[in-house]
Amino acid sequence: MRRSSWLIVVSLFQALALVGCGLSASTSADPGLTDRPRGRCAPELAASVPAPIRQRGELLVGMVPNSPPMAYHAEDHSIVGFDRDMSQAITDVLCLRANPIPTNLDAIVPGLAAGRFDVVLASLAPTEERRKSADFVTYYNGGQGFLARSDTNFPVRSYLDLCGRAVGVIVGSVQQGQLDEAADTCPKAGRPSWRLSLFPDGTATVLALRSSRIDVLYMSISPTQYVANTSPELFRLAGRYKRSLVAAALKKNSPLSAPVHNAVRALLSDGTYHKILEKWKLQENQLDSTDLLSGRP
Repeated sequence: MRRSSWLIVVSLFQALALVGCGLSASTSADPGLTDRPRGRCAPELAASVPAPIRQRGELLVGMVPNSPPMAYHAEDHSIVGFDRDMSQAITDVLCLRANPIPTNLDAIVPGLAAGRFDVVLASLAPTEERRKSADFVTYYNGGQGFLARSDTNFPVRSYLDLCGRAVGVIVGSVQQGQLDEAADTCPKAGRPSWRLSLFPDGTATVLALRSSRIDVLYMSISPTQYVANTSPELFRLAGRYKRSLVAAALKKNSPLSAPVHNAVRALLSDGTYHKILEKWKLQENQLDSTDLLSGRP
């Protein structure tokens, strides 16, 4: 069974530590990770938050903390990452505290329905199928990416640019499924097929790329982009593919959907959102106002 890209999250920090980049998914929660750009309390938006949540004084935020740089556990087991910072800024605007709750993707919908979370930030795409069981508020422009070594210079604009190359993917990932379905792309163009290599996890895939056993790594844009920006001496982003919106999930018909949407809009307007992107070197994935409005509940 194929799993979508937001289900396959790799331990790139661990992989980079192994290849000498000095990054690790177990990095301690130093101030560089936990000093978060803060949103400004907006009493007029706070007044729109349901009374039980206002009385509680905190927003219960579900997260899947195994996806650096979006959300992952630091050495002290606290959750850090872009999603953690966004959750804090959103709750700041609503004059609340953020209470991050680790979960797994299979538990998101039942957790929302049961009230275990008020909102979930977990790199979810707001597909039509998911909209049947949850509300969504867009906050990020995601997609997929191709990672290559920095000592190469070929671009990857389409699957044709993979022809004749060794391509690494995580076994069972959406990227594997896409390449399997497109396996006749190169023969149809009269070019040699790509050579697909499957790896059990991100660590093995990044190590294979670093040691030149593969030419390209194909997976989610966020970790590939972060690695390229953080370790340009070793890796580069060779291309982006199939950009897609990422959204926070809420219980279907939740009265909190509009306040969260308005909080994200406020963060875009006052520059806090961009500061969070800059912190995690994800500026190229910034959401614009048109995308935000397209995801309005």
